[in-house]
Amino acid sequence: MVVERLSAGAPAAPDAAGPDGAAERIRRALQGDGRHELTAALLRRATLDDGTPDRRRATAGELHAIAVTALPDPPQDPRRQLSLILQSADELARRARQGDRACAQALRGTARWLIATDLPEVEGLPSRIAAPAGGGPAAQPPGTALSITEAQLLACVRRHAPAGQKISKVSGLRQLSGGFSKEMFTAAVEHDRGSEEIVIRKAALGRTSHTLGGEFATLCFAWEHGVPVPEPLWLEQTALGAPALATRKVSGRCLGDVWGPIEPVSRQTVISAAAALARLHSADTTALLDTPLPPMVTRAEILAAVEERQSVLDTVAHDPAAPYAALFTLVLAWLRAHAPDDVARPVLVHGDYGLHNLLVDGHEVTAVVDWERAHLGHPAEDLSYLRPSIEAVLPWEDFLNAYRAAGGLDPGNRRLRFYAVWHDVWRGVSSFRLRAKFLADPARISDAVAGLLMSPSFLLRAARTAFDL
Repeated sequence: MVVERLSAGAPAAPDAAGPDGAAERIRRALQGDGRHELTAALLRRATLDDGTPDRRRATAGELHAIAVTALPDPPQDPRRQLSLILQSADELARRARQGDRACAQALRGTARWLIATDLPEVEGLPSRIAAPAGGGPAAQPPGTALSITEAQLLACVRRHAPAGQKISKVSGLRQLSGGFSKEMFTAAVEHDRGSEEIVIRKAALGRTSHTLGGEFATLCFAWEHGVPVPEPLWLEQTALGAPALATRKVSGRCLGDVWGPIEPVSRQTVISAAAALARLHSADTTALLDTPLPPMVTRAEILAAVEERQSVLDTVAHDPAAPYAALFTLVLAWLRAHAPDDVARPVLVHGDYGLHNLLVDGHEVTAVVDWERAHLGHPAEDLSYLRPSIEAVLPWEDFLNAYRAAGGLDPGNRRLRFYAVWHDVWRGVSSFRLRAKFLADPARISDAVAGLLMSPSFLLRAARTAFDL
């Protein structure tokens, strides 16, 4: 099967798009589906992926020329040449960082070759099809049973109600679109002082829930320091069947997705986003004891985060020379070599600060949502993540000036570059895991979209940034 070839790195058969090919799996999974644009995009990407071994064989001479400069005694077998280059990637990246031009050229040449063989036409295929703002699956279809009931929610609300407040009713419970690891619900709460709408964020069945406590603690911290976030109300561990938190509902809507704006974004909105981020990064984190993710403050912690991505990659691509995995290996080596020094003044980093996680009402950011990747780190993490979206609306220096004027810190160009690569690798590896999942069990089209359309886009951008391509 294709997933086995991806893991083992075995050459694909000449008819790679046949019964065992990724393209055929897409055809079967989408049989009778009416989303023709999505079908066409997935089929095209799958067919291109199935042809990777043939493109590598056809351009083996280019790889040999690179191997001669990178390896002391390169073998004749192209697969062995690539494997040896990848095994030497950390050393090549370290020496390139120290100024060895030959090593830098070898890495750049290998990356350019892999982009041509593994990632053709990535920019010509849409990566945001069926990826709504917020990045998650669509809301639960009408008539489908929800994982919580109004009676369960009423009991929770009453348990956490302010002293003296009488809760009479919970109504209008419905599921919203949300992330892959969390379910989102909204409901109206009626009490003796009026009524209000709340939002419940609950761990999805079979997904990790250990970060929710840190997410709630982070929300409370941000709220107390004047960052525009939904007001946190309560955290429950078991009453709703899984850990869940509640916040007040905030007006506003998202104007973009992980790739940038999906509708016009005003200059005033961008300045408001800069001010909100500066407020977050200005908060004294001394008393912040819990966050969803581990800190990325010391160089050792940053390298540990890189190794976590490496371990995820290894679980789905056991051969580092396998398609996609080979280029990921080069970029991960670049991250190790360029990991920055310890952060002198850690800030609370949102970790996913983009237009898809900003609620906007009029021209103002009313709330920053989805804090499950928050941790202590450097301001450049959030700034580099947001930058591609901002540059589609406003010159980057204008945004930085607004950020600094509101109290934000100077991020430094080297850190901005490092974290730009880091974020694309983080998302690219996560999407690549869904690619392997889909090829093994093509049950969820969202896995195919993430793995076949989003992963190569993230990987391409990471490689170009890292190797100046």
